[in-house]
Amino acid sequence: MHLTHHDSLMKAELVNARFSELIKIRLPWLVVGSVGALLASVIVSRFETSLRENIALTFFIPVIAYMSDAIGNQTETIFIRALTDLKFNIAKYVFRELWVGVSMGSVIGLFTGIFAFILSGSSPVAVVVGLSLFLAMTIAAVLACITPIVLKSLGKDPAVGSGPFTTALQDVVSITIYLLMAMVIL
Repeated sequence: MHLTHHDSLMKAELVNARFSELIKIRLPWLVVGSVGALLASVIVSRFETSLRENIALTFFIPVIAYMSDAIGNQTETIFIRALTDLKFNIAKYVFRELWVGVSMGSVIGLFTGIFAFILSGSSPVAVVVGLSLFLAMTIAAVLACITPIVLKSLGKDPAVGSGPFTTALQDVVSITIYLLMAMVIL
């Protein structure tokens, strides 16, 4: 995709916007993110019994959510920059990011799984943590590419909406993966 006159205007408008305009543009996306975070809390509450039975699982909820968000934010920032400034094959790029997610998810999942075993003394908890991180990070890398594409196709500015929306989506997906893996493995 080429940098269009419209894209340049959107960037200039955001940089030069008045305070009230920035609030009007950005707040709705943060509300969407807040709703997503609340949904993640509801999901966690549905697994209260499982979490109570294996308290060590609660230790790793922030790790699962953070790492999913971190890889997603990295991917999304690079992808949005590319979307606005470069012409490239989007499908090929997303496929490559899938493999980046698989690779990084493998490394971080293994490392964190080992740490989970040391901290909890439980092989099943370690497997849940490691496998969940692998899956969540892989999916987050792909979601971080798909969300800006969808927003751009809807005429929305991906630079404003993608971050809060994708973070909320990644939190819901990663926590759901984690708790479902715990339910299946434990």
